Amino acid sequence: MPDSTTPNSKSVHHIAYTTRDVEATYDFYSNKLGLPLIHAENTRAEGGYFRHFFFGIGSGEAIAFFEVNGVGEEVDFKTEISTGLGLPPWANHIAFRLDTLEELSDQVKHMHDNGLGDILEINHGWCTSIYTEDPNGITVEFCVTTDPDGFEQTEEEALRQLRLPASEIREHEPALRLV
Repeated sequence: MPDSTTPNSKSVHHIAYTTRDVEATYDFYSNKLGLPLIHAENTRAEGGYFRHFFFGIGSGEAIAFFEVNGVGEEVDFKTEISTGLGLPPWANHIAFRLDTLEELSDQVKHMHDNGLGDILEINHGWCTSIYTEDPNGITVEFCVTTDPDGFEQTEEEALRQLRLPASEIREHEPALRLV
């Protein structure tokens, strides 16, 4: 458990994934989602090279990607972090925060206007989210907290939920629809 001497993170600087297709990844994040490309670099290493590029997600934070070529990767490496590991596609994902349902609606419109058709909306009770998949097989979510009190828990309550026996977990049917 953290104590007063534990350094606290201020926020996420960036989260990094891999890609096999720089152009498709650029098109998806820059054009289809509307995130600005804010930095790119190329590095020779270990007899190969890698590209590392970043899209701004607000507040000085970024989502980044590596294109790797001959730097220790397996030939058939997977970029699909969930299905590549035998998990459901939603198990590992990135969620971007929006502040209002109007912003969420504007994001859906932008995505539709730029060629994304398969967008799933789910009302989780405490938040409403939209989901799509990027060209690398990564699930991307935009999320609006609609009930902050429904999300906030004491650490004790969160630990109780975390340790709840499987036999006591209740069924939950979130409201979902394609938008």
